[in-house]
Amino acid sequence: MSTMRIWFNHWFSTVYHLINLIKDGDPGKFTIIGSNENTLSVYKNACDEWYQEPYGIPSEQYIEFCLDFCQKHNIDIFVPRKEIVAISHAHKQFETIGVKLLDDADYDMISLLEDKAATYKFFEKYVSECIPTVKIAHSMSEFLQFYFELLKSVPRVCYKLVEDEGARSFRVIDERIETSDALLEKPGAKITLNAAIKVLSGYDFSIPVLLMPYLSGVEVSVDCLKTPNGNMIIPRYKTNKRYSEIIFKESLMNTCSCMMDAMGLEMPLNIQFKVESGKYYLLEVNPRMSGGLQLSCEATGINLPSIAVNKLLGITKKWEYPQNKTRKVVHIETPICLD
Repeated sequence: MSTMRIWFNHWFSTVYHLINLIKDGDPGKFTIIGSNENTLSVYKNACDEWYQEPYGIPSEQYIEFCLDFCQKHNIDIFVPRKEIVAISHAHKQFETIGVKLLDDADYDMISLLEDKAATYKFFEKYVSECIPTVKIAHSMSEFLQFYFELLKSVPRVCYKLVEDEGARSFRVIDERIETSDALLEKPGAKITLNAAIKVLSGYDFSIPVLLMPYLSGVEVSVDCLKTPNGNMIIPRYKTNKRYSEIIFKESLMNTCSCMMDAMGLEMPLNIQFKVESGKYYLLEVNPRMSGGLQLSCEATGINLPSIAVNKLLGITKKWEYPQNKTRKVVHIETPICLD
């Protein structure tokens, strides 16, 4: 009996766990093909076949690579992460060659979510109470103007590019890191104003910079999927320890359900918030499975990746929330040999 072939292109290392969840959900049903620019990416060990991707090619050329890869390796299902917006735009091209995408075909919505400024503007109509004060700088002078405006009402300001993934450009402007008070603290994403000016003075602002108050509270990562049995919503509260907490707060789940209905997306997505003084503020929405989804699955017993893949195939898998409304889940590093 032949198996269905699922391809994961350039993903986070933690997709290792999501691949195994898909395998566990339907033993023997799928063959997993993985690829990455890095030949030693750890999720290679969870795949049945492994290939190296071309490095640093433009989006249009990468789409051609993906289409060719799917045909060459007889791919049935493609689970993209890299170039997810461009792949969404090429949705019909993949359908034409018989490939199902675990990626929404709504290119307009996917591209909107890529832009954090546009995301905030869109959700103001639906969950205005969750939208923080934001400023969008298109130049160095605007950056400084907005920084000092925000600083009048908040103790610290943070910034990031309006198009970013994994918070790579995220920085918190904090002058305290140059004082003795910070001697035993890791600087992390903190930066002084002078250092920020040095970095941004050579930047052309082709992608605008978003400034907002720094929210120092708990981060909440909500893993979501629309299913025939209702919106699946799993809120995962991150702590400053090793563990996270799954807490099914009705008010937050209602907010997420409203957002899901507004977006109308069918595939897995992740909504991130920060809690400040008891209020939930939206950080971003990622139209894909999150890097920590395996924690949500382990804590709840809900195999979201398997349910999503089967939904794509027209198969409805039953699921239900655990009776315990609060679950703690911890992660530990595990040594894995790459050769």
